[in-house]
Amino acid sequence: MRNKLITLRVFFFGIFVLGGSCLAQQDGNCFAQTSVLPPLIDRCQPRMAKVIGAGVGRVDGYASGVIVSADGLILTSQGVFLDGRQVRVELSDGKSYSATILRRNRTLQLALLKIEVDRALDYFQLSGKPVGEKGDWVVALSNAFKVANESEPMSAMIGIIALRSTIEARLNDRDVAYKGPLVLIDAITSNPGAGGGAVINADGQLVGMIGKLINSSETNTRINYAVPSSTLKQFVEDQIAETASTSNDQEGAEALGKAYLGIVLFSLGSRNDPAYVDRVRRASPAAKLRLRPDDLIVALDGVQIGTVQEYQKVVDRLKPGVEVPIVFKRGSKLQRMEITPGEKK
Repeated sequence: MRNKLITLRVFFFGIFVLGGSCLAQQDGNCFAQTSVLPPLIDRCQPRMAKVIGAGVGRVDGYASGVIVSADGLILTSQGVFLDGRQVRVELSDGKSYSATILRRNRTLQLALLKIEVDRALDYFQLSGKPVGEKGDWVVALSNAFKVANESEPMSAMIGIIALRSTIEARLNDRDVAYKGPLVLIDAITSNPGAGGGAVINADGQLVGMIGKLINSSETNTRINYAVPSSTLKQFVEDQIAETASTSNDQEGAEALGKAYLGIVLFSLGSRNDPAYVDRVRRASPAAKLRLRPDDLIVALDGVQIGTVQEYQKVVDRLKPGVEVPIVFKRGSKLQRMEITPGEKK
């Protein structure tokens, strides 16, 4: 298997290097000719973004992103690198912006960011229908290995759409690495920092967004895939509708009342989901108790917690400065502590 992987890498490296040779005819053009690829790649570079967050242990603190609106909406790959104090975005002109996280979906491993800009940005149109067919040549643009900084261009790699399918990849019985439709790509896109990159066809249309790195511990192989443009469109449209109807909502599953615990729960689209901790904000009451991601909130203020919705209801009625008990499950052990809510600012 390892020899086959090495051979595959050499093969695609050869495709990338031999960009001046005619590898395939598509729409009457030699897709891989020097005269065809550079204009296509250059045209799409301004629609790309470099996303920089916090590195945690072996987790890289950077990813790629695709701009999907003129006013600064950016799609990228979900990851713990977004949990730092600040997420920064660099555009193709080298300008840097502070980004706000609008929404994250742990099943699809997607995140939607927003930057404030004083000009209309070039962006990818999201299609509600599949873009590209099996056998079509594509180009993957990304900041793999963080080789590009500021105004430096993204890396480009040629590949082919192998198939369209669905997948459910799991880290364990509870944690999902990715679940949903995908476009399998015959190109080595599964590299650090490539997640959130763009896969485009010969017309510069967005086929999909490079998915989060998924590695099989059994076979020591990685899957090269993209989240389809139609799935991305639905994700963005859901966010727009949610923003319009619930403008007072806080990020994730945080409460709407005055009390502040600093706990953000996993939110997979249903308030009946178990109350697992997604992340803990720095310097928050929860951080002082050293709560961790994947802790399960079992009870709060003497009320048994079974779902995200039940957690929200309890936090909504808590008073800042008034200590309450919290019970959570870490692994197979239950722990009980006292937590004093702060006040939302």
